[in-house]
Amino acid sequence: MKKFALVLIAAILAISLVACTGDETDENSGSVSDYMQTSHEYEVSITDANGKKVVLGTLSFEDGSGNTAIISDYIGIHKSHEVKIPTKVGPENAERDVTAIGKEAFYYCTSITTVIIPEGVTSIGDYAFAGCTSLESITVPASVTSIGKGAFNGCTALKEIKFADGSQLTSIGDYIFNDCSALAAISLPEGLKTIGVEAFRDCAALTSFKTPASLDTIGDMAFYNCEGLNASGALDLSASGEISAIGEFAFKGINKYYITVPADANSEAAKYVAAMEEPEETEEETEETMKN
Repeated sequence: MKKFALVLIAAILAISLVACTGDETDENSGSVSDYMQTSHEYEVSITDANGKKVVLGTLSFEDGSGNTAIISDYIGIHKSHEVKIPTKVGPENAERDVTAIGKEAFYYCTSITTVIIPEGVTSIGDYAFAGCTSLESITVPASVTSIGKGAFNGCTALKEIKFADGSQLTSIGDYIFNDCSALAAISLPEGLKTIGVEAFRDCAALTSFKTPASLDTIGDMAFYNCEGLNASGALDLSASGEISAIGEFAFKGINKYYITVPADANSEAAKYVAAMEEPEETEEETEETMKN
């Protein structure tokens, strides 16, 4: 009788355990393991000349709010390749829209040369592409409204960055292009209000820069040591008559007489540049003066 009771109790416990765990599937996403593999990882691949699939790397994603996804990491396994970010990820009937590139997502991915960001991405996180020393070009779609600090810090091969027509970007974060030593020219979108601290510091190859009329603030040391701007008209602030604040040493290393300011001498930009220290004479200039 005791044996029968024990068997009966064991059977009841087994039935209860099954009822509690249930079936870990979702009619829209398949099994949990399938969802984790298909929704949270995405292979970046190409087809070679022989029709063979070549995997270049793997993008990892996190779920965002609502029906969105955020790129959280990228692991590249091939040298010198392009990354095309997908617009959607996830299993069929449960896809998520890719709307953000997360913090440090491509941090020190030294193998990528170009990144194609799709329309629909609205934010690029802090240090997202920092240290990508082979990255040569990138286009920021109009949908991007914010780029975090240091996003392209140390991208020493970056020659150009383009902002799509209709850009909604309103601020350039702190250290964003710091030490992008190959960056020669950049055209900022109208609507931009803020250039952050040390945003373009040590961009030695930068030879042309025109600020938009919408610009309101330039941070400390924003163009510190941008020696390539030492040419007439290279740094053009003339359209930005509504600037309300310029930080300390914003143009350190640039000759004040090469900076084009707004026509209104009472504008903040004009007064700031007028108050800058006289440029120091070089040794060669001093010798030439003594000869004359």
